[in-house]
Amino acid sequence: MAFYSRIPIKSLGDLEASTLTNLYTSGKLDASIAQPAISSPSATFNDQIILVQMDMTRMAVDAIVNAANKSLLGGGGIDGAIHRAAGPGLYDECVDLDGCETGQAKITKGYRLPAKHIIHTVGPIYWDIKDEGRDPAELLKSCYVKSLDVARRNGCKSVAFPCISTGIYGYPGDRAAVVACKTVREYLEAQLEESLFGADEDGTVEETVESKEEEKIVITGKREEDDVVEEEGKDANPVETGKKVAEDAKGENVTEGEQKEALEKKDEKPEDEAAGEEGDKPAEKEVELPFICKVEKVIFCVFLDKDLEYYEDIVPSFFPPADPKVEGALDRLDREASEKPEGSDNNQPLKEEPKDTPGQ
Repeated sequence: MAFYSRIPIKSLGDLEASTLTNLYTSGKLDASIAQPAISSPSATFNDQIILVQMDMTRMAVDAIVNAANKSLLGGGGIDGAIHRAAGPGLYDECVDLDGCETGQAKITKGYRLPAKHIIHTVGPIYWDIKDEGRDPAELLKSCYVKSLDVARRNGCKSVAFPCISTGIYGYPGDRAAVVACKTVREYLEAQLEESLFGADEDGTVEETVESKEEEKIVITGKREEDDVVEEEGKDANPVETGKKVAEDAKGENVTEGEQKEALEKKDEKPEDEAAGEEGDKPAEKEVELPFICKVEKVIFCVFLDKDLEYYEDIVPSFFPPADPKVEGALDRLDREASEKPEGSDNNQPLKEEPKDTPGQ
């Protein structure tokens, strides 16, 4: 098993040695003894993915992901460790967040942590979700996707993930590693496609701008229409205007008194509606902000040796070596077996062994 440093990371540059590209080149990560490759090799993605074994609370990145519970108020494992290291300010901010649902993510400041932000996501409780007849993998995938989305909307270019749900929530470590690697690979592919073809956050911003322009046009048009009505009213005789017979929406004639009574009734609100205003207001739909950056580094930060073994076996399936010169252990054994023995030459005849001579 490869050795990974557990020293504090003072800057993102300290993690460069642990990118997949460097781990493959140095031989710390051996793709030849891992699971077969599923995805195609990509030097770009291998430079973006980091695999490191250390304490996440000592990592200076834009955001670390907390495997939280629904209350977001702290707990055991990495959740408790992050809350203790961040200090009471984190608890106070989490109280205002009003919890989080499984598969969703919310962001806070990092407080005393070296990380600038903490993204809290609630992973699935494996057997509870299975008993409900649902797929835990879909909820776990959502944790990674929502966390990366929140990171991009808040300017976080480097994001460190723990092994979500593999602790007390009981998600098998090897299966969780597959979901993590597969989801991150797909997310980076989509992000790259967005930047190449332009179907990314710029489109969202343009739609927002266009919708605002359309709204502005409608409002402006109504204002112009009102101005015309006001000007016509000014030109008419004030006495005649006051006694004028109006028409309602159905086209029927309505006297001035009936019109006034109708307007008063229109201003009155139903009792149920009035009670609703005084009581609890309906929850406003949360508006998602457009992406303002792209994720440049995704860190798989493991703490336990068994989790590291899972990732060493699964990472090469979704992020295989891009450099054909990288040689793994099995590749090296095959090469050595095919090589000729030292000193052998097919052009020279083999020396005959001396035969035993009778009588000697």
